[in-house]
Amino acid sequence: MRESDTDPLNLGHHLMIAMGRFAKISNPLISIAILALAFAMLYAVGIQGVMKAGPIGDDFMVFYRAGGLFLRGGDPWLALMNSPQPYSYPPHSLSIIVAFGLLPQSIALALHIAICLGAIAAMCYCANQWFLNIKSFRSMTIAQALALALIIGNPYTATSLYQGQMTLPVMAALLLSWHFRQKDRWVTAGVFLAFATLKPQLSVLYVIWLLMSANIGMVLVGGSLAGLMTLPGALLLGPLKPFESWLTSLGGYSQVSINAPGSPFVVGMESLLVAHGLEPDRLWLILLCLAGTALLFRYRRHLDQTVILHALLVLSFTFLYAHDYDYVAVILLWSYGMMMVLHSASFAKLSLYAILALGFFIPQRLLRDVDIPLIVHSRTLILAALCLAVIVWSNEISRTAAPNKRYSSVAA
Repeated sequence: MRESDTDPLNLGHHLMIAMGRFAKISNPLISIAILALAFAMLYAVGIQGVMKAGPIGDDFMVFYRAGGLFLRGGDPWLALMNSPQPYSYPPHSLSIIVAFGLLPQSIALALHIAICLGAIAAMCYCANQWFLNIKSFRSMTIAQALALALIIGNPYTATSLYQGQMTLPVMAALLLSWHFRQKDRWVTAGVFLAFATLKPQLSVLYVIWLLMSANIGMVLVGGSLAGLMTLPGALLLGPLKPFESWLTSLGGYSQVSINAPGSPFVVGMESLLVAHGLEPDRLWLILLCLAGTALLFRYRRHLDQTVILHALLVLSFTFLYAHDYDYVAVILLWSYGMMMVLHSASFAKLSLYAILALGFFIPQRLLRDVDIPLIVHSRTLILAALCLAVIVWSNEISRTAAPNKRYSSVAA
C-alpha cells in the first residue's frame, strides 16, 4: 500500500468521490426505502402525533373557532384578541373561515389535513420542476430521493401538519405563484398570490418584488381576489371594520408570551436581540430587510429562481416576524443545498451543510431550557448562513455547468 493511500486527507478525498458516485446511482429499491421512511415519519409525527403533547389540529381550532364566531355575527379578531390563542389572520381570510365554519369540526379538520397533504405534494412538484429534475421513478437517483425525502419527512413539515397550521397551504400557494409567474401565466400566478398573502409576513417581500419587477397585472389579480374574499366581513361587520379589527388584534397577538420577541418560539434578529436584553429599533430592521431585497433585485440575473424566492423568505425570517413552525417555508432551500452538496464531492461543503443541518433540525425541546439565548435562537443565524452558502454553490454550478446543466438559472 502506498503511503499516500493512508493519508487522512487523501482518504477523505476518495471517500467524497465515492459518495458523489453513490448519490448518482439509480436504484429503485433504495429510492423506495428512502421515500418510505420519509412518509413513515410524516405519518408518525404529522398524523399520529408521536412525541406531541397536544391534540392534532390544535392551531387549526383557532381558525375554526373564529369561523364559528363570525357565522354567529361576531368579530373574531376582537373576540379572541385577549385569549391565549388570538386570531390575527388578515381580512380576506374570512371567506375561508366561513367555509370551514359551515362544516362539523371533525370534517373541517379532516379537510384541512387533506389540503395540507396536497400542499406538501405541491411543494414537491415545485422542487422537482426547479432542481430535483426527476424524470421517472425508475431513473431517480439516490441524491434525488434523499432531497425529496427531506421535504416530506422533516420535523417542520410534520409539525405543521399535526398542528393544523396554515403555513403549508400558504407556502404551496406562494411557490405555485412563483412557478406560474416563471411560465408567464400571470393570471394563475395572481390567483395563488391572493392565498399566499394569508400570511403577510411570508409574502410581503414577494409582493414588493412583483412591484419592482413591474408585474402589475399579477398584483391586480391577486389584490382583486383578496378583495372579493373580504366581502363576507364587509357585509356583516362593515366595509372598514375587518381591517380595523385585524390591525387592533395584532397588538394583542404580540402580547401573548409565545408570540412576543424574545420567545424561543419567535425567530429573527429582533427576537434574538431581545432575548439578550437588547431592544432593537424595528424600523432599522425593516430598512435592512428592504435593503437586502433591493440588493437581490440588483443582482437577480446572477441568481436562479430557487435562490431568489428563498432569499426573500430568509430576509423575512431574519428581519421581519415569524414563528419557528413557519420554517417549513424554507425546506426547499435545504433540499436544494443537499442536492448540490451530494453532487459536489466536496468534504468542505458536506461538513458545512451537516453542521448547519444539525443546528437547524435538532429538536428544540432539547434547547429551550438552556439558559443561553444565542443557542436557543441560533437558527436565525444558521438559516442566513445556509442561504449564503447556497447562493455561492449555485453560482459555482452556473459557471461550470454545460448548456444542458442540471440546475436551471432562470432569471427572475
